Amino acid sequence: MGHLLRSLSKHLPGQLDGLLLNARFTDGAAALQRLSDPAHLERALVRMSPEEAGWLADVLTERWRQVADLQLEPEVAIVAPDELWMGAEPVRVPLSLAAVGLDDGFEALWEGAVSQAAPSPRATLLAKPPEGTTPEVARVRAQVRASVKGQRCVLVAQAQVVLRRPSVVVSDDRRRFLAQDQAGRPAVGCRLEIGTDVHVTGPGGLVDLEAPASPGLLLKVEGIPAGRIPGPRP
Repeated sequence: MGHLLRSLSKHLPGQLDGLLLNARFTDGAAALQRLSDPAHLERALVRMSPEEAGWLADVLTERWRQVADLQLEPEVAIVAPDELWMGAEPVRVPLSLAAVGLDDGFEALWEGAVSQAAPSPRATLLAKPPEGTTPEVARVRAQVRASVKGQRCVLVAQAQVVLRRPSVVVSDDRRRFLAQDQAGRPAVGCRLEIGTDVHVTGPGGLVDLEAPASPGLLLKVEGIPAGRIPGPRP
């Protein structure tokens, strides 16, 4: 979505050949001007859910094509998970680059929480388990050396992966379960395993059972062990 809006604000005014100077399009011209401000664009994107951003990107793409040719700026992005649930051991995750508008054969120099290797369009994220109760992220940066229509260029892509260690708070009656991470942030929409039963956490990271669960059952969040249900076993 961000890539589309940056391209739109740069190319559409010229494609309209002065039409935005007409008083009828004052509001539209002002909106395009605001989108050219990186800070304004970032604030707008933060307020959107991924589903809303995807829907709006499709709508804008179709409407742009109705008035002019789609012209996307060359751009690269790191393909990485938004968050990573972890246990007590480090995790290795493959990373790759998604590119738009580049000639074939680009390569990248990787920095941050990655294993060191020769320039490549791929890398491996090295994620260490969070310590204590503070939020932690793994940051990665790729300096991409490429060409666009035969012209050499350098682009930069960055990503950060939220690192989360799970914990589960069990109510005294063993019917309510609160899944969260080491910083107390709720695990919303995550898979919570209570023994062999699998649930999806709701708002606030909660799962409510109709009957009490048995003490001693293993708890997992997104497949990562998070302790056992307390209490004497039957």
